[in-house]
Amino acid sequence: WPETEGREGLEQTFNEMLTGKHGEYKLTFDKDGRKTSDKLITPPEPGYNVVTTLDLRLQQLAEKALEAKAKRGAIVIIDPNNGDILALASWPTFDPNLFVPSISTEQLKILQNDPDIPLLPRAYRSSYPPGSTFKIAVGIAALESGAVYPDDRYECVPSIQIGNVTFHNWKKGNRGALNFVQALTESCDTWFYQVGIKTGAQPIIDWALQLGFGAKCGIPLRGEAEGRVPNDEYMKATHGRRLLNGDIANMSIGQGDTQVTPLQMAQAMGVVANEGTLYQTRLVQQVQTFDNQIVTAYQVRAKRTLNLSSETLDQLRTGMIDVVNGGGGTAHQASLDNAEVAGKTGTAQWGPKNKERTAAWFAGFLPADQPRYAFAAIYEGDVGSKVHGGSAAAPMIADI
Repeated sequence: WPETEGREGLEQTFNEMLTGKHGEYKLTFDKDGRKTSDKLITPPEPGYNVVTTLDLRLQQLAEKALEAKAKRGAIVIIDPNNGDILALASWPTFDPNLFVPSISTEQLKILQNDPDIPLLPRAYRSSYPPGSTFKIAVGIAALESGAVYPDDRYECVPSIQIGNVTFHNWKKGNRGALNFVQALTESCDTWFYQVGIKTGAQPIIDWALQLGFGAKCGIPLRGEAEGRVPNDEYMKATHGRRLLNGDIANMSIGQGDTQVTPLQMAQAMGVVANEGTLYQTRLVQQVQTFDNQIVTAYQVRAKRTLNLSSETLDQLRTGMIDVVNGGGGTAHQASLDNAEVAGKTGTAQWGPKNKERTAAWFAGFLPADQPRYAFAAIYEGDVGSKVHGGSAAAPMIADI
């Protein structure tokens, strides 16, 4: 029999356990070539089974939503109460059976040259600027460091001068003085520029790292991207300067050099949903033998607890519920009749200037009062097309 070998994903990681062992037969023949005896020396051993945390139905629904509404994108759904990955979907996808027993050169070329890159598992191997979804981290930093109090109001002006650059809000008119919940609901950029600079880079960086950004989630899949939370060292190495106020303003709305994977985003939303515990994300529950003996088990494990004040958590939850259900919210297309969704949209410019595309995000959790699902959805726009998290990503979550 030809040997087979896992080359990608879980089949690669668990290749040895999945493979099993060959058995051995001893055959004897007489001088005329007639078989005189056969004896089983060693029985073959079937490979072990790898049991994942995926919820098959949710995985199917996530792929269906992507297929219907996105040319390219990803959706990750996590159980916020234990870190289990329930859906890890990327689009477009490919048929893995094409590679069995081996793929033809023509077929491989088609896959490799496809401009939509179907061989790329975007859910964990791609990172994107998070856009306004990152305002959750900025809000935590501002409220927890005491730079801003829930009742403080800042003007949501159309634009603001920082250094010699003018930074704009995505809405043209003046929205008046807003508090945190209102600014999050409307996703007012100029509010977050002011508050981000007042908070300072370090608390924002620290809280973003606490939420799991800028580090691999540690799932058993090769090539997980670690994203990036830019700090002074990174800025010096890349741009020859430390983080300036303009960089902090960019970071405050999830632009600039910040990069996040869909998996990290879902993980961070899980932390907010369960009020401050970062669980080790789990993709595999256990490896077991053919007759269900456990070989290796991966326990649920809390990596750390973020000591978030109940006031900060209340502010976040109220703002995220209003994003979906409130008057000026940006994600009305994700609201449901039978469950209250809490979320945050994000729309970020991404890629080199001449080929700039939009990454449209929607991330959050539901039901808002006792969360069972934390999620992140991203829609990759085409060059030159304008898409928004509220209209491109939020409806996919509503569908699921």
